Amino acid sequence: MTESALQETVQKAERFWVEPELCIACDACCQDFPEIFYMGQDQKAHSKEKHDWTIYNARTVVDICPTSAILFSGELPPAEDLSKLEEVPGWELEWAKWRGVEEDRIERDRRYGRDYTVTEEDGFLRVVYNFPTRVPAVRDRFKYGLSETMPIYGCHTVMDGSTLVVYGWVKDPKIRALTHTSKSFPGQFVTTVEFEKSTFGHVERFDAHQRLEVVVFTKPGIKETWQWRSHFITEKCTACTICERVCPTNAITGGERFYIDPNLCINCSVCGIYCPFDAITNHHQDFVQHIKPKEVPKAMVHEELCTGCEFCVDVCPFEALEMQLCDDGFNRIAVVKEKNCTSCKLCEQVCIKDAIEIPRVQNFIDIGMSFMNYLHDGH
Repeated sequence: MTESALQETVQKAERFWVEPELCIACDACCQDFPEIFYMGQDQKAHSKEKHDWTIYNARTVVDICPTSAILFSGELPPAEDLSKLEEVPGWELEWAKWRGVEEDRIERDRRYGRDYTVTEEDGFLRVVYNFPTRVPAVRDRFKYGLSETMPIYGCHTVMDGSTLVVYGWVKDPKIRALTHTSKSFPGQFVTTVEFEKSTFGHVERFDAHQRLEVVVFTKPGIKETWQWRSHFITEKCTACTICERVCPTNAITGGERFYIDPNLCINCSVCGIYCPFDAITNHHQDFVQHIKPKEVPKAMVHEELCTGCEFCVDVCPFEALEMQLCDDGFNRIAVVKEKNCTSCKLCEQVCIKDAIEIPRVQNFIDIGMSFMNYLHDGH
Protein backbone atom coordinates (compact mmCIF):
# COMPACT_ATOMS: atom_id res chain seq x y z
CA MET A 1 0.00 0.00 0.00
CA THR A 2 1.35 3.41 -0.98
CA GLU A 3 1.90 6.07 1.63
CA SER A 4 -0.95 8.25 0.23
CA ALA A 5 -3.35 5.29 0.23
CA LEU A 6 -2.36 4.44 3.80
CA GLN A 7 -2.94 8.05 4.85
CA GLU A 8 -6.38 8.01 3.22
CA THR A 9 -7.30 4.80 5.05
CA VAL A 10 -6.25 6.33 8.36
CA GLN A 11 -8.30 9.43 7.69
CA LYS A 12 -11.41 7.37 6.96
CA ALA A 13 -10.89 5.41 10.17
CA GLU A 14 -10.58 8.49 12.35
CA ARG A 15 -13.88 9.82 13.57
CA PHE A 16 -15.77 11.53 16.40
CA TRP A 17 -18.34 9.93 18.64
CA VAL A 18 -20.39 10.89 21.70
CA GLU A 19 -20.57 9.08 25.02
CA PRO A 20 -24.36 9.13 25.73
CA GLU A 21 -23.90 8.83 29.50
CA LEU A 22 -21.95 12.10 29.56
CA CYS A 23 -24.08 14.05 27.05
CA ILE A 24 -26.33 16.68 28.67
CA ALA A 25 -28.09 17.70 25.43
CA CYS A 26 -26.75 21.26 25.58
CA ASP A 27 -26.67 21.21 21.74
CA ALA A 28 -23.36 23.07 21.54
CA CYS A 29 -21.74 20.51 19.23
CA CYS A 30 -24.79 20.28 16.96
CA GLN A 31 -24.96 24.05 16.55
CA ASP A 32 -21.25 24.62 15.97
CA PHE A 33 -20.47 21.48 13.94
CA PRO A 34 -23.67 20.42 12.11
CA GLU A 35 -21.68 18.46 9.53
CA ILE A 36 -20.57 16.08 12.28
CA PHE A 37 -23.26 15.95 14.98
CA TYR A 38 -27.06 15.84 15.23
CA MET A 39 -29.53 15.72 18.12
CA GLY A 40 -31.29 12.35 18.30
CA GLN A 41 -34.81 11.53 19.43
CA ASP A 42 -33.32 10.35 22.72
CA GLN A 43 -32.31 13.98 23.38
CA LYS A 44 -28.64 13.05 23.10
CA ALA A 45 -26.07 14.29 20.60
CA HIS A 46 -24.81 11.73 18.05
CA SER A 47 -22.08 11.79 15.45
CA LYS A 48 -23.22 11.21 11.89
CA GLU A 49 -22.36 7.79 10.52
CA LYS A 50 -20.34 9.40 7.75
CA HIS A 51 -18.56 12.65 8.48
CA ASP A 52 -15.41 14.40 7.36
CA TRP A 53 -13.38 14.99 10.53
CA THR A 54 -10.85 17.10 8.61
CA ILE A 55 -13.28 20.03 8.21
CA TYR A 56 -12.44 21.28 11.70
CA ASN A 57 -9.52 21.09 14.04
CA ALA A 58 -10.23 17.98 16.12
CA ARG A 59 -9.10 19.67 19.32
CA THR A 60 -11.59 22.50 18.77
CA VAL A 61 -14.42 20.00 18.28
CA VAL A 62 -13.59 17.97 21.39
CA ASP A 63 -13.14 21.07 23.54
CA ILE A 64 -16.59 22.47 22.73
CA CYS A 65 -18.26 19.88 24.99
CA PRO A 66 -18.58 21.02 28.62
CA THR A 67 -18.80 17.44 29.94
CA SER A 68 -16.05 15.83 27.80
CA ALA A 69 -18.64 13.64 26.08
CA ILE A 70 -17.04 14.02 22.62
CA LEU A 71 -14.25 11.60 21.83
CA PHE A 72 -11.92 11.34 18.84
CA SER A 73 -10.23 8.18 17.61
CA GLY A 74 -7.10 9.90 16.36
CA GLU A 75 -4.40 11.99 17.98
CA LEU A 76 -5.60 15.41 19.04
CA PRO A 77 -3.59 18.27 17.54
CA PRO A 78 -2.84 21.54 19.35
CA ALA A 79 -5.63 24.11 19.35
CA GLU A 80 -5.58 25.79 15.96
CA ASP A 81 -6.66 29.29 16.76
CA LEU A 82 -3.50 30.87 18.12
CA SER A 83 -1.56 29.73 15.08
CA LYS A 84 -3.94 31.78 12.91
CA LEU A 85 -3.48 34.96 14.91
CA GLU A 86 -0.83 37.57 14.29
CA GLU A 87 1.37 38.98 16.99
CA VAL A 88 0.78 42.58 17.98
CA PRO A 89 3.93 44.70 17.69
CA GLY A 90 5.19 45.81 21.08
CA TRP A 91 2.93 43.44 23.01
CA GLU A 92 5.76 42.66 25.43
CA LEU A 93 5.55 46.15 26.95
CA GLU A 94 1.84 45.82 27.68
CA TRP A 95 2.33 42.33 29.06
CA ALA A 96 5.10 43.57 31.33
CA LYS A 97 2.64 45.94 33.03
CA TRP A 98 0.49 42.99 34.09
CA ARG A 99 3.16 40.52 35.10
CA GLY A 100 3.04 40.03 38.83
CA VAL A 101 -0.29 41.91 39.24
CA GLU A 102 -2.51 40.12 41.75
CA GLU A 103 -5.34 38.23 40.09
CA ASP A 104 -8.94 39.41 40.48
CA ARG A 105 -10.32 36.86 42.93
CA ILE A 106 -13.95 37.47 42.00
CA GLU A 107 -13.28 36.82 38.33
CA ARG A 108 -11.23 33.75 39.24
CA ASP A 109 -14.12 32.36 41.28
CA ARG A 110 -16.47 33.00 38.36
CA ARG A 111 -14.30 30.91 36.05
CA TYR A 112 -14.87 28.01 38.45
CA GLY A 113 -18.59 28.70 38.87
CA ARG A 114 -18.25 29.74 42.50
CA ASP A 115 -19.80 33.22 42.36
CA TYR A 116 -23.49 32.61 43.06
CA THR A 117 -26.20 33.43 45.58
CA VAL A 118 -29.32 31.56 46.70
CA THR A 119 -32.34 33.38 48.11
CA GLU A 120 -35.65 31.90 49.21
CA GLU A 121 -38.97 33.46 48.29
CA ASP A 122 -42.56 32.33 48.57
CA GLY A 123 -42.79 29.08 46.63
CA PHE A 124 -39.41 29.18 44.95
CA LEU A 125 -35.66 29.57 45.34
CA ARG A 126 -33.77 32.10 43.22
CA VAL A 127 -30.20 31.15 42.27
CA VAL A 128 -28.11 33.83 40.58
CA TYR A 129 -24.75 32.95 38.99
CA ASN A 130 -22.29 35.55 37.81
CA PHE A 131 -20.16 34.23 34.96
CA PRO A 132 -16.75 35.68 33.99
CA THR A 133 -16.81 39.13 32.40
CA ARG A 134 -13.07 39.60 31.79
CA VAL A 135 -10.41 37.51 30.11
CA PRO A 136 -7.58 36.97 32.60
CA ALA A 137 -4.25 38.68 31.94
CA VAL A 138 -2.50 35.66 30.48
CA ARG A 139 0.47 36.33 28.24
CA ASP A 140 -1.12 35.34 24.92
CA ARG A 141 -4.01 37.74 25.42
CA PHE A 142 -1.51 40.55 24.94
CA LYS A 143 0.60 38.71 22.38
CA TYR A 144 -2.33 38.39 19.98
CA GLY A 145 -4.17 41.58 20.90
CA LEU A 146 -7.32 39.90 22.21
CA SER A 147 -9.97 41.89 24.06
CA GLU A 148 -10.16 41.95 27.84
CA THR A 149 -13.96 41.61 27.62
CA MET A 150 -15.01 37.99 27.96
CA PRO A 151 -17.30 36.80 25.13
CA ILE A 152 -20.60 35.18 26.08
CA TYR A 153 -20.10 31.83 27.81
CA GLY A 154 -21.96 28.65 26.97
CA CYS A 155 -24.41 27.67 29.69
CA HIS A 156 -26.61 24.68 30.54
CA THR A 157 -28.58 23.73 33.65
CA VAL A 158 -30.03 20.42 34.80
CA MET A 159 -32.11 19.47 37.84
CA ASP A 160 -31.09 16.10 39.29
CA GLY A 161 -33.70 15.50 41.98
CA SER A 162 -33.24 18.39 44.40
CA THR A 163 -29.78 19.25 43.07
CA LEU A 164 -29.14 22.00 40.53
CA VAL A 165 -26.24 21.24 38.18
CA VAL A 166 -24.79 24.21 36.26
CA TYR A 167 -22.39 23.79 33.34
CA GLY A 168 -20.42 26.70 31.89
CA TRP A 169 -17.81 26.77 29.15
CA VAL A 170 -15.80 29.17 27.00
CA LYS A 171 -17.46 29.25 23.57
CA ASP A 172 -15.26 31.68 21.67
CA PRO A 173 -12.54 29.60 19.93
CA LYS A 174 -9.87 32.29 20.22
CA ILE A 175 -10.40 32.76 23.95
CA ARG A 176 -10.72 29.00 24.42
CA ALA A 177 -7.22 28.67 22.98
CA LEU A 178 -6.00 30.74 25.95
CA THR A 179 -7.54 28.44 28.55
CA HIS A 180 -5.26 26.20 30.57
CA THR A 181 -2.37 28.62 29.95
CA SER A 182 -2.89 29.69 33.55
CA LYS A 183 -3.55 27.56 36.62
CA SER A 184 -6.80 29.45 37.19
CA PHE A 185 -8.24 29.64 33.67
CA PRO A 186 -10.18 26.42 32.99
CA GLY A 187 -12.08 26.05 29.74
CA GLN A 188 -15.21 24.87 31.54
CA PHE A 189 -16.74 24.27 34.94
CA VAL A 190 -19.46 22.19 36.57
CA THR A 191 -21.00 23.18 39.92
CA THR A 192 -23.87 21.79 41.98
CA VAL A 193 -26.27 23.41 44.42
CA GLU A 194 -28.19 21.05 46.70
CA PHE A 195 -31.55 22.01 48.17
CA GLU A 196 -33.11 20.51 51.29
CA LYS A 197 -36.65 21.03 49.99
CA SER A 198 -38.47 19.06 47.30
CA THR A 199 -38.47 20.81 43.95
CA PHE A 200 -41.06 21.06 41.19
CA GLY A 201 -39.16 22.15 38.10
CA HIS A 202 -37.15 25.22 37.22
CA VAL A 203 -36.81 28.03 34.68
CA GLU A 204 -33.72 30.01 33.75
CA ARG A 205 -32.36 32.99 31.87
CA PHE A 206 -28.75 33.65 30.89
CA ASP A 207 -28.44 37.27 29.84
CA ALA A 208 -25.95 39.36 27.90
CA HIS A 209 -24.29 40.51 31.13
CA GLN A 210 -23.08 36.95 31.78
CA ARG A 211 -25.68 36.57 34.54
CA LEU A 212 -27.56 33.31 34.95
CA GLU A 213 -30.80 33.46 36.92
CA VAL A 214 -32.42 30.15 37.85
CA VAL A 215 -35.77 29.92 39.62
CA VAL A 216 -36.30 26.55 41.32
CA PHE A 217 -39.90 25.96 42.40
CA THR A 218 -40.55 24.48 45.83
CA LYS A 219 -44.34 24.39 45.56
CA PRO A 220 -46.35 22.58 42.87
CA GLY A 221 -48.31 24.60 40.31
CA ILE A 222 -46.22 27.78 40.47
CA LYS A 223 -44.12 27.02 37.39
CA GLU A 224 -47.22 26.89 35.18
CA THR A 225 -48.15 30.48 36.07
CA TRP A 226 -44.63 31.89 36.37
CA GLN A 227 -43.88 35.31 34.87
CA TRP A 228 -40.55 37.08 34.58
CA ARG A 229 -40.35 40.78 35.26
CA SER A 230 -39.48 41.69 31.69
CA HIS A 231 -38.93 40.59 28.14
CA PHE A 232 -35.62 38.90 27.34
CA ILE A 233 -33.18 38.86 24.42
CA THR A 234 -31.91 35.37 23.71
CA GLU A 235 -28.68 34.11 22.14
CA LYS A 236 -30.31 34.39 18.71
CA CYS A 237 -29.52 38.11 18.89
CA THR A 238 -27.29 39.39 16.08
CA ALA A 239 -26.87 42.91 17.52
CA CYS A 240 -28.73 44.50 14.60
CA THR A 241 -29.88 47.39 16.92
CA ILE A 242 -33.53 47.44 15.77
CA CYS A 243 -34.92 46.61 19.21
CA GLU A 244 -32.89 49.39 20.81
CA ARG A 245 -34.25 51.94 18.36
CA VAL A 246 -37.92 51.07 18.83
CA CYS A 247 -37.96 50.58 22.62
CA PRO A 248 -40.17 53.34 24.08
CA THR A 249 -38.52 53.35 27.52
CA ASN A 250 -34.84 53.06 26.50
CA ALA A 251 -34.66 49.72 28.32
CA ILE A 252 -32.39 48.08 25.73
CA THR A 253 -28.63 48.49 25.45
CA GLY A 254 -26.21 46.81 23.12
CA GLY A 255 -22.96 44.96 22.73
CA GLU A 256 -22.12 41.50 21.45
CA ARG A 257 -25.68 40.67 22.43
CA PHE A 258 -28.36 43.16 23.49
CA TYR A 259 -29.82 43.36 26.98
CA ILE A 260 -33.19 44.45 28.41
CA ASP A 261 -33.14 46.22 31.76
CA PRO A 262 -35.97 44.65 33.80
CA ASN A 263 -36.33 47.89 35.78
CA LEU A 264 -37.20 49.81 32.60
CA CYS A 265 -39.08 47.19 30.55
CA ILE A 266 -42.88 47.56 30.51
CA ASN A 267 -43.54 44.34 28.56
CA CYS A 268 -45.03 46.10 25.55
CA SER A 269 -43.43 43.61 23.12
CA VAL A 270 -42.55 46.24 20.54
CA CYS A 271 -38.93 45.00 20.55
CA GLY A 272 -40.08 41.49 19.68
CA ILE A 273 -42.46 42.40 16.89
CA TYR A 274 -39.69 44.34 15.14
CA CYS A 275 -36.92 41.76 15.77
CA PRO A 276 -36.27 40.08 12.38
CA PHE A 277 -34.53 37.10 14.02
CA ASP A 278 -37.26 36.07 16.51
CA ALA A 279 -34.70 36.49 19.30
CA ILE A 280 -36.93 37.95 22.02
CA THR A 281 -39.16 36.20 24.56
CA ASN A 282 -41.85 37.85 26.65
CA HIS A 283 -42.34 37.66 30.41
CA HIS A 284 -44.16 34.34 29.95
CA GLN A 285 -40.99 33.02 28.23
CA ASP A 286 -42.77 32.69 24.87
CA PHE A 287 -41.08 34.02 21.73
CA VAL A 288 -42.71 37.21 20.50
CA GLN A 289 -43.99 36.87 16.96
CA HIS A 290 -42.17 39.07 14.44
CA ILE A 291 -44.36 41.27 12.26
CA LYS A 292 -43.17 42.61 8.93
CA PRO A 293 -42.56 46.38 9.21
CA LYS A 294 -45.24 47.24 6.66
CA GLU A 295 -47.77 45.12 8.57
CA VAL A 296 -47.10 46.53 12.04
CA PRO A 297 -50.42 48.08 13.18
CA LYS A 298 -50.39 51.77 13.99
CA ALA A 299 -52.25 53.71 16.65
CA MET A 300 -55.88 54.54 15.82
CA VAL A 301 -57.76 57.50 17.33
CA HIS A 302 -61.51 57.24 17.87
CA GLU A 303 -62.42 60.85 17.22
CA GLU A 304 -65.81 60.64 18.93
CA LEU A 305 -64.09 59.64 22.22
CA CYS A 306 -61.04 61.92 22.12
CA THR A 307 -61.31 64.91 24.49
CA GLY A 308 -58.04 66.59 23.50
CA CYS A 309 -56.33 66.03 26.85
CA GLU A 310 -52.91 65.59 25.13
CA PHE A 311 -51.79 62.79 27.48
CA CYS A 312 -51.00 60.59 24.48
CA VAL A 313 -48.95 63.32 22.82
CA ASP A 314 -46.94 63.93 25.97
CA VAL A 315 -46.17 60.25 26.59
CA CYS A 316 -45.19 59.27 23.02
CA PRO A 317 -41.38 59.02 22.81
CA PHE A 318 -41.40 58.96 19.01
CA GLU A 319 -43.42 62.13 18.29
CA ALA A 320 -46.00 60.00 16.52
CA LEU A 321 -48.97 62.01 17.81
CA GLU A 322 -49.95 65.64 17.47
CA MET A 323 -52.99 67.76 18.28
CA GLN A 324 -55.13 69.07 15.44
CA LEU A 325 -58.06 71.51 15.37
CA CYS A 326 -61.46 70.05 14.62
CA ASP A 327 -63.71 71.39 11.90
CA ASP A 328 -65.46 73.59 14.48
CA GLY A 329 -62.25 75.57 14.84
CA PHE A 330 -62.32 75.27 18.62
CA ASN A 331 -61.87 71.70 19.88
CA ARG A 332 -58.77 69.64 19.25
CA ILE A 333 -58.19 65.91 18.85
CA ALA A 334 -55.11 63.70 18.61
CA VAL A 335 -53.86 62.70 15.17
CA VAL A 336 -51.42 59.86 14.43
CA LYS A 337 -48.30 60.32 12.30
CA GLU A 338 -48.09 56.71 11.13
CA LYS A 339 -44.53 57.01 9.87
CA ASN A 340 -43.27 57.60 13.41
CA CYS A 341 -45.53 55.12 15.25
CA THR A 342 -43.80 51.93 16.46
CA SER A 343 -46.88 50.25 17.96
CA CYS A 344 -45.52 50.47 21.50
CA LYS A 345 -48.98 51.02 23.09
CA LEU A 346 -47.91 53.74 25.55
CA CYS A 347 -50.58 56.10 24.21
CA GLU A 348 -53.21 53.41 24.58
CA GLN A 349 -52.25 52.87 28.22
CA VAL A 350 -52.52 56.52 29.29
CA CYS A 351 -55.77 57.34 27.52
CA ILE A 352 -58.48 57.37 30.20
CA LYS A 353 -61.22 57.68 27.57
CA ASP A 354 -60.24 54.58 25.54
CA ALA A 355 -60.00 56.91 22.57
CA ILE A 356 -56.83 55.39 21.15
CA GLU A 357 -55.85 51.79 20.49
CA ILE A 358 -53.29 49.67 18.69
CA PRO A 359 -54.86 46.43 17.40
CA ARG A 360 -52.09 43.84 17.64
CA VAL A 361 -51.94 40.38 19.23
CA GLN A 362 -49.18 41.33 21.70
CA ASN A 363 -51.68 42.92 24.05
CA PHE A 364 -51.00 41.53 27.50
CA ILE A 365 -53.36 42.36 30.34
CA ASP A 366 -50.55 43.46 32.64
CA ILE A 367 -48.90 45.98 30.29
CA GLY A 368 -50.90 48.78 31.90
CA MET A 369 -49.74 47.82 35.38
CA SER A 370 -46.12 47.56 34.20
CA PHE A 371 -46.32 51.00 32.65
CA MET A 372 -47.89 52.53 35.76
CA ASN A 373 -45.11 51.03 37.88
CA TYR A 374 -42.59 52.46 35.42
CA LEU A 375 -44.07 55.95 35.83
CA HIS A 376 -44.37 55.55 39.58
CA ASP A 377 -40.64 54.84 39.82
CA GLY A 378 -39.94 58.32 38.46
CA HIS A 379 -39.17 57.64 34.78
